[in-house]
Amino acid sequence: MAVRQAIEQERPFDAFIFLGDGEDEYSAVTMNMGGTDTYCVRGNCDWGSMTTTVAAVEVKGHRFLICHGHTFGVRDGLDRLSAAAALNDCEAALFGHTHCRCLCREDGITLFNPGSISLPRDGQPPSYGLITEEKGELIFRHMDLYQKGKV
Repeated sequence: MAVRQAIEQERPFDAFIFLGDGEDEYSAVTMNMGGTDTYCVRGNCDWGSMTTTVAAVEVKGHRFLICHGHTFGVRDGLDRLSAAAALNDCEAALFGHTHCRCLCREDGITLFNPGSISLPRDGQPPSYGLITEEKGELIFRHMDLYQKGKV
């Protein structure tokens, strides 16, 4: 399970944020993560899910808008996503849906798509996102998921 591999590569961490499409996998890997805050939003392929599609969450004093991205039409541009993050007093918006890595700033908001851990569509290796804090500043990184036996 790719998500479990990413978790093992990065432990320990303060929070785990899942950006949709694969809610069953999210549930399976987080059931034994006692002490770690976990957040999840529904993706367009999470049929029948009652989980919200958008949430504003705070992690270590930083506020993030989290979503899968389809409700903001991220394939057509990031303006609506950026505006929603600003409206919710978030410094960053984390999104999925495109299966393509993205890190940019728009109107003072950091927009971050970690790519895809299972089906990347940008010619890059499978990836996940890692957000760290250094001297109060957030650092956003795309991390390659190293498959067993490959580097």
